[in-house]
Amino acid sequence: MVLWVVARLTGMLQFYNIPTPANEPNLKIGEKFFTTNLKEPKPYQFIAFTSVAEDSIISRGMENFKFGSHYLYRLCGVSGNTLEMKNAVLYVDGKNFDEDLSLKYEFEISKKSFEDIIEEADKTDGSYKPFYPPEDSMLIDLDRTQIKKYQSLLKLTPFISRDTANGPFKWLDKNTTWTVDNFGPLTIPQGYYFGLGDNRHNALDSRFTGFIKAADIKGVVLGK
Repeated sequence: MVLWVVARLTGMLQFYNIPTPANEPNLKIGEKFFTTNLKEPKPYQFIAFTSVAEDSIISRGMENFKFGSHYLYRLCGVSGNTLEMKNAVLYVDGKNFDEDLSLKYEFEISKKSFEDIIEEADKTDGSYKPFYPPEDSMLIDLDRTQIKKYQSLLKLTPFISRDTANGPFKWLDKNTTWTVDNFGPLTIPQGYYFGLGDNRHNALDSRFTGFIKAADIKGVVLGK
């Protein structure tokens, strides 16, 4: 018991819950995991860190302690990296970062296709919404497995956001025209990191909250 308390207080071992879909399909709502500060954060790993924004993960047993809000995202860039997002695909130093990842993307489909073809098991809470205009369209989040399931059955049109008004990169430049799906080039300064959610259109990640300070990283997720 004493060793467990020491591990928790020093950050050697922390236990968290996932309450949001921000990193689906790889970290699902309700999933539990451990982090450790004994490992150096590296690209592609999930990292836990503190932020001034709302909680997106909950540290078990530490809910009443004021250590700042906690976030969890995939580490996509370290100091010196240059990031660029082109039509929802992330490039780091000119290389496709997303190529071997299973991510969730949004697609525009007809309401009829949604009702007739999409299986009920894939209509999970928060994974779809009406899209206006036109009034007969839907937006749905699909991962790699689901894309393969439906691509021969219906027309999957990737949804590329053109919204510049609702937050992305306002921390960097209040007049920016960058969007969540098209931004950069952006070079990460010394002592900072950049994280993105795997559910790219449903994550309040570094595109909205800014660079992650090295000192704010609390641990690396074990087993992911």
